Amino acid sequence: MKNDMFFPGVHRLLFVSMLVVPALPLLLAAAIGFYSFVQTTERLVVGAILQTAVDHKDIISSYLDERRSDLESFLALAPPGMLSDRADAQAEIKRMRQAAGHVFSDVGLIDADGRQVAYVGPYDLVGKDYREAPWYGETLKKGYYVSDVFLGYRNVPHFVIAVARRIDGRTWVLRATVNSSRFGQVVEKVSVGDSGEAYILNSDNVLQTRRRSGGGLLDPDDFHYPDQDASAITFMGEEAGTAYLFASAAMNDGKWRLVVRQKRDEAFRSTRVAGYTVLAVLLCGGAVILGLAVVVSRRVVDTLHRQADTMGKLENQLLQAARLAELGQMSAGFAHEINNPLQIMKTDLALLDITLGDIAEKGGPGDLCAEVKEIAEQFRVQIDRCAGITREILRFGRQDAPQLQPIDLTAYLPKVGAMVENKAMVHGIAMQCYVDASVPLIEADPGQLQQVMINLLNNAIHAVVDRHGASGGEISIDARGFDHKAVIKITDNGCGIPEESLSKIFVPFYTTKAPGQGTGMGLSVCHSIIDSLGGVLSVESTRGMGTTFIISVPAMQG
Repeated sequence: MKNDMFFPGVHRLLFVSMLVVPALPLLLAAAIGFYSFVQTTERLVVGAILQTAVDHKDIISSYLDERRSDLESFLALAPPGMLSDRADAQAEIKRMRQAAGHVFSDVGLIDADGRQVAYVGPYDLVGKDYREAPWYGETLKKGYYVSDVFLGYRNVPHFVIAVARRIDGRTWVLRATVNSSRFGQVVEKVSVGDSGEAYILNSDNVLQTRRRSGGGLLDPDDFHYPDQDASAITFMGEEAGTAYLFASAAMNDGKWRLVVRQKRDEAFRSTRVAGYTVLAVLLCGGAVILGLAVVVSRRVVDTLHRQADTMGKLENQLLQAARLAELGQMSAGFAHEINNPLQIMKTDLALLDITLGDIAEKGGPGDLCAEVKEIAEQFRVQIDRCAGITREILRFGRQDAPQLQPIDLTAYLPKVGAMVENKAMVHGIAMQCYVDASVPLIEADPGQLQQVMINLLNNAIHAVVDRHGASGGEISIDARGFDHKAVIKITDNGCGIPEESLSKIFVPFYTTKAPGQGTGMGLSVCHSIIDSLGGVLSVESTRGMGTTFIISVPAMQG
């Protein structure tokens, strides 16, 4: 009952401990690793899109600078006479536009009065007066100007690049409309995943290029962008229910901002994948830990159960051994008490012999006296036999220190065999005892050696009965001399010992008998006794065939 309450608690404690102790470091390591990975990944992703915006801004700025250089080179190399001749100017502008690869939709030359004197393009703009145009005034102030996208005279969204140069005291302006399609291709050509896109806004958040996700030229962008307080910045935002990662870079002297954006889910997809991976690892690790906790805790508790059962059996066997020890002491007392009436009976038999002798001398009936004498003699034989048994019990029950003395096995072994011969005959077992004349004397305690032999013979009887029942059993004692040793073999044709038990039969409290039929101490004690004599006790057995115990004791010296 006590164990039934104890072991479930131990099982729960072991299970929880084996589950929690490994799980906590695993969770902590996973959390720290995932947090570090997320932080690092976010920094890398944000840094990558910021660098993309900066690099793309440089590409676009280089493109505009090249267009500006084309215009400046034309004015720098144009002779004054050519500018005054409209036909020559028209021809030169046309050649310059063709040389630029048609990146300009049209090109116009504007004189100092703000009037366009030469024009190459799809519109009729010769003679147009640009003195009131905002871009014209800015060009005269700065020497060049890149305008926002506007409608102008043509009522079509476009933007211009204009440069100014003073020639012969007069300021000439060369203006070119950039091909919006080609410029849009340059801006939109950005590689940022599948959802990445780039577009340009002016200071009023009006689109200067088309946006792939929706938005044409001059469409206002309703998204609230943060102030461009640095040359390049990053930020998060949500538009139409979709979260984006943004990077913007200032350009065109701060009048424009290049915006590069990517859907947040796509940008941080690796973080999400890492999260799923960590979760999968945690689930797998948790499953392994759970499985190990279940298996190991169960095995530990089962082992504790077996140990507790073993301890219980040991306690019972110790109790049984104590009872046997007490019984041995009591048997010695019984033997002593039996000896007293036996001595009285022997005395009475002696008195009976004297009385019968007197009767015979006085001429009593001879036949009757002879018959009484024969009965008295039988009494004497049985009394001597009982006395011999009680002497052996007294000797076996003594716990004195071993008294080593020479033992002649030729006389000793038959007597020991005779002590169990009647028991063997009752079970239909044929006993044989052969002692070779060459067997040497040994030095041992007769009581202890008798204890060993009787224990081995009793075990043999049990094994034979288990296999053969009441007939067909055989037990033999064979003693021979070999290599200055006395070798005694006790062989039976019993049930044999299982192979897995052969290495454990001399271990204290180990028994192959059924519960309640053995203490497991007999062979252990026998082994200790033979070992104290400097000898060896070994066993050979085949399951279902029989067993042989071999006692090897050194011959007596001298």
